[in-house]
Amino acid sequence: MKGNFGTAWIEKNIMSFANKLAMQRHLKAIQSAFMSAMPLMIIGSFCLILAEPPVDYNTLNSSNIFYGFLKAWADFAAVAGTPLYFLFDVTLGCLSLYVAIGAAYFLSKHYSIKPIIPVIVTIISFLMLNSQKIDGGFSSAFFDGTGLFAAMIVSLLTTELYRVLIQKKVGVIHMPEGVPPALANSFEALVPVTIMSVLTMLLGYAITSLTGTTFPQIVLSVITPLIKFVDNVFGVSIIAIIQQVLWWFGIHDTAIGTVISPIRDANIAMNASAYAAGTKIADLPYVFTAPFWWVFVQIGGSGATFSLALILLKSKSKQLKSVGKLGIIPAFFNINEPILFGLPIVLNPLFFIPFLAAETANAVITYLCMASNLVAKTFVEPGWNLFTPIGAFISTLDYKAVILVLVLMVIDGLIYYPFFKVYEKQLVKEEQGVETK
Repeated sequence: MKGNFGTAWIEKNIMSFANKLAMQRHLKAIQSAFMSAMPLMIIGSFCLILAEPPVDYNTLNSSNIFYGFLKAWADFAAVAGTPLYFLFDVTLGCLSLYVAIGAAYFLSKHYSIKPIIPVIVTIISFLMLNSQKIDGGFSSAFFDGTGLFAAMIVSLLTTELYRVLIQKKVGVIHMPEGVPPALANSFEALVPVTIMSVLTMLLGYAITSLTGTTFPQIVLSVITPLIKFVDNVFGVSIIAIIQQVLWWFGIHDTAIGTVISPIRDANIAMNASAYAAGTKIADLPYVFTAPFWWVFVQIGGSGATFSLALILLKSKSKQLKSVGKLGIIPAFFNINEPILFGLPIVLNPLFFIPFLAAETANAVITYLCMASNLVAKTFVEPGWNLFTPIGAFISTLDYKAVILVLVLMVIDGLIYYPFFKVYEKQLVKEEQGVETK
């Protein structure tokens, strides 16, 4: 009875709050913007890989098995490096601009506002606040991950202000019938756009004049303590535990992902930019990134269930073996809903402890290995659904990362195995009882 009461209380209070948080319009707009920018992040990341071999072939003996391959790679990079770095600059190197555009677009769609004008005004505001006038144009210093948080603020505030001005019909110019809709919409937005452009210009000038710095620098200095609060062994542990508790109650991890994903994505973008600028992998600023989470922590999906999927394939229980067959292929691509709901793990008291422990152990071990430079930090975004050993190498260009994830898989299996055996024994008895009737 107490268990039912506890579950009912969580469903009524925590689940309700988590669902509201996941659907909060501003967070959802930012999350959708990052998801839309994912191809650009992947393209830019692979440009970094192709433009700079991870090992200098001159440091190897000519008889080394990798000597010829790395020499060919270096020769290719010498020819294609400049255009590859340029492609990096206009994809991942401009991530802040694209996220600002995406957030304005999705927030406008939420309000059923035609997004073209808010997007254009957001670009104007972004250039005014996230950039500076320099000889020959404007600076792009904060177009990369360092300007992401400022870009999100600019985008959301710009879109909200535009919405208010349009809804209040401030300075609306009505054109006569017969005027093309595109032209009519432009004149309708003329005064609001003028007001917002002038305000942004004055705000940018005031910030620079009064503080001697820029808006993104101020935002970065404010947000850095939050990043440091999360980017440590205790921070990643707390995130893993909270996320798994929510998942165990059937609350999708997007509830917490909408809050932490901007930090993870900003960190990988800043690591990539630092690497492109010549920073050594050991000196990259952040451990807690998107590939850190997808590749090393959530091996096989939330709860690090890849090893469990392998164990299920050899189960003596017909039910568990069937779940293993259904879940193993998706597990290679970090999808584990067949196991979460088919085993089930969700709301199954027996699996509560290993479900929390496996992912938390992965987070702690990986963080300590990367923070101590035993394994390289991530600076490439390989995509969340790439098979973990492959993703581990691509995201770090470190063979030791592959060894790490294989060790983590073993640890995850050892954590799940005793609980699996108890559950298997129970189900085998039930299946044998059904067969003897």
